[in-house]
Amino acid sequence: MSVTQTCKRIAPRYGKLFGAASAAALLLSACSDSSSSDENDVEASIDTAGRLALYDSNDSAVVVYDLDSEVALQRFALTGGEPSLYASPDKRYAVLIQRDDNQVSFLDGGLYTEDHVDHLHDYAVDPTMLDYTLSGTRPTHYSTHEEHGAVFFDAEDGVPSTVSILSDADIAAGLVTGELSLINNMHGAAKLVDDKLFVTYRDPSITDTTLPAAVERYAFVDGSFTFEHRYEEACPLLHGHAANEEVIAFGCGDGMLFIDLTQDDFPASKLLNPESMIEDARIGSVIAHEEADELIGIAGDQVFVVDPDSEQVFLELPFPDDVSKVAQGFNVDGQTYYILGNDGMLYLYDVQAQWAALDPVAVADSAGEEDSAPVVVSSAAADRLYVLNTNGQQVIEVDSLDGSIVRTVDLGFTATRITWLGLTESHEHQD
Repeated sequence: MSVTQTCKRIAPRYGKLFGAASAAALLLSACSDSSSSDENDVEASIDTAGRLALYDSNDSAVVVYDLDSEVALQRFALTGGEPSLYASPDKRYAVLIQRDDNQVSFLDGGLYTEDHVDHLHDYAVDPTMLDYTLSGTRPTHYSTHEEHGAVFFDAEDGVPSTVSILSDADIAAGLVTGELSLINNMHGAAKLVDDKLFVTYRDPSITDTTLPAAVERYAFVDGSFTFEHRYEEACPLLHGHAANEEVIAFGCGDGMLFIDLTQDDFPASKLLNPESMIEDARIGSVIAHEEADELIGIAGDQVFVVDPDSEQVFLELPFPDDVSKVAQGFNVDGQTYYILGNDGMLYLYDVQAQWAALDPVAVADSAGEEDSAPVVVSSAAADRLYVLNTNGQQVIEVDSLDGSIVRTVDLGFTATRITWLGLTESHEHQD
């Protein structure tokens, strides 16, 4: 008989909030050691807004903050430089990438679901920092697709780039799904789609930049990668990639490269930059959502909705000329695309209404040249965005459908990084 620490919810997801002291006491008293054996196990569904992992820049620590009780549950000291914070594919773990320290570490946010064969069982336990780490030279780009995440290690001259693929189950076991070493270093990226790995390639003859200029495909079987194909369609100065259910796209210096995921031979096609793009600009970031047919291509201050199958392939989203974009992305279900400006305004676009622009809403303090820009992360459980305010001391919860402010949470410390962890919208319990 195994014993698992479980913790009951202390408040409805968006209901009445407790004071910090009483909420902390209730949170602790709600946790107990309970049997997870089949004879005692009953279905348990937790209704929670989730937790935030934030980097306290003054204390060099990662803080896990509970959105239900508005309490900082745990604080973990971190050696080395400021990390980039991401979420694992199933949103249980925070992925901490410290490029200059050549390290990737993992923090268990404490909210997860187990499959008990006849039902799914949710758990809420104390956050923990795992002993498991990935080591490699200059880990930089991280992305997820379905149940797998990919960490790309840029490496350096004389040291080849490597790719580590891992799932939430791998992180829990201290393993990786697979690893691939390339022929040289590059500022690249990779994505595992089912049993195919798409990864960037830099020909050794390219010496004036570390950016790749092509894409390769590998088959992934039984933990090993086997080279299949190098695409002839060139993608000079490749940077930025994303995938939905039908296509994976890469940003190129002269346009975008698309690989069709619906056909057995995964053919590629190329689109050149639109005439409306500012001179000398290029698409350097790509954003996608599995529920959205179109992708987003970002070229400096221009944001394009990209649909290779449409008569109007590139549709530029309207945005004020005198405002800088500091954060953008899709909400949980892909119904809304948001852009946060340095003016503190949230600009929303209705994806299902042909990307119609809604009235902008003030959700943060404006950011000057010497201020830290606000940061945004989307909940994976509900139509909520969490904005880390310009001063880093408040988190503003925003309705991602209309931009209205739901609440403002005072952190009590100054944060510069943020990611959301918790039970995702897709986790469903059997009756």
